[in-house]
This record gives sequence, structure tokens and C-alpha cells, in this order.
Amino acid sequence: MTAHPFADVRVLVPVTSARREMAERLRSAGATVDEARFIAIEGPSDPAALADAVIAWCDGEYDWLAVTSRNAVLAMHRIAEREGRSLTEPQPRSRVATVGESTRAVCAEVGLEVSFVPQGRQSAAGIAKELPEGEGRVLVPLGNLAAPTLPRGLARRGWDVDQVEAYRTVDGPGASAETVAALRAGEFDAVLLTSGSVAERLASQCADVPVSTMMVAIGGTTAAAARAAGMRVDAVATEPSYDGMADALAAALAAKGDR
Repeated sequence: MTAHPFADVRVLVPVTSARREMAERLRSAGATVDEARFIAIEGPSDPAALADAVIAWCDGEYDWLAVTSRNAVLAMHRIAEREGRSLTEPQPRSRVATVGESTRAVCAEVGLEVSFVPQGRQSAAGIAKELPEGEGRVLVPLGNLAAPTLPRGLARRGWDVDQVEAYRTVDGPGASAETVAALRAGEFDAVLLTSGSVAERLASQCADVPVSTMMVAIGGTTAAAARAAGMRVDAVATEPSYDGMADALAAALAAKGDR
């Protein structure tokens, strides 16, 4: 690979106030990056319920923490720190199941040892399918828009599941009028779709993206949400990670004939 594999490529990259890593990564690889805050992350609607769940986890009341979002891990970590506790207190007896490079990385940042990652689908459905059957308690912190796939799947496998809202995904300011106009005019080579919420928000602003612009989704769930919102999807990352998105973007551009 060259030092700047995405030179002369213009990409629209969703970001949040706390997450701009993919945009910076593509800039470093030579791309011209336009950022847009399609979504924002806010605290849960019931902070006391999340705080109670975090303390119960720290007290060792759960056998597993099943988490698929870095936002959920960070929300729990902030509460634990505020209470003078650590999410690592119940380990190694209590174990962590997760998916995705980003969530695994933030688990490592807060000291959590990950014991289980599914071999197949890197998603909530993957954990629900592959985590062994059991009779203990599982804590599942989710965003407000998450489907009940994980808690329902684990309950079907015999686990006693407590689901708690860890954060809320709300609309961000979205793309600027200039960015939307450039998107409609086909001035972008690609758009990254990093979540179903991002895809839905983009569709509300510009559902008619020209076919010359490659639409790249981070995973199958995001791709399905994008299609449900009326958007085309040209490529789906095989791994829900920055590497996976970069590889899918490169493949999509190559298929288009731009690389």
C-alpha cells in the first residue's frame, strides 16, 4: 500500500464530538475529508437506573457484562469513577463479552479484560448466538435505539438478563447545506455509514446520492438500516472496525475504477 492510498479521494465521514478517529485516519492516508455530525450522544433518560446497574456490576452481582458499544462502556466508566469504584473490581470472576475493534479498545482503556468475542458475526446477534448457555446474571447496557436482539437472545439461552439504557443517540446538526449540495452534485467519491442512526439522518437530508458516490457501511446491521431508509449501499465492511471500513472503502473505489 502507498503512503497515501486515498489521495485525491473526497469522503464524507460522520463524526461526533468525541469520535473523529476515522476522519483523521483517512486524512492521514491522503483523502479530502468532510465531517458531519449526524448524531450526538447524550446521557440516559434514567441516570439513577444506570448508576444502580454500574454499582451492582462493581459489587460482583453479575456473571457477564455483554456490551456492543464503546459509548456504553464509557458511560459505565464515568459513573464508576464518580463513585470511587472501578469496572474491573468484579473481574476475573465476572466476565465481559463484546464485539468490534472500537469497543474492545475502550474496554482495554478502562482496564476491562474481554473474555468472549464471537467467532462469527461481530454484532449483538453474534454474542446472542455464540455465548454459551448458562443460568447466571448478565448485564446488558444499551443505547436507546438498540434493538432487543442481545437481551432477548441471551434470555433464550437461559441467562437472567438485566437491560439498562446507558446512553441516548439524538440528532446532531447534520451535514451543512454546502455539503448536502456537493453530495447531490456528485462531488464526493464516497460516504461512510457508521451506524444505522447516521444512515437514517443522512437519508433525511439527502436520500438521492448519485450512483457515482460509493456508499460504504460499517456492517450488515447498518447496511440494513440504510436500505430501510431508502439509501443505496455499495460496500459493507467485513469487520466493524477502522481497518474494516478502510478496506471496504478501498475495495469500493477499486470496483468503481477510481483506484
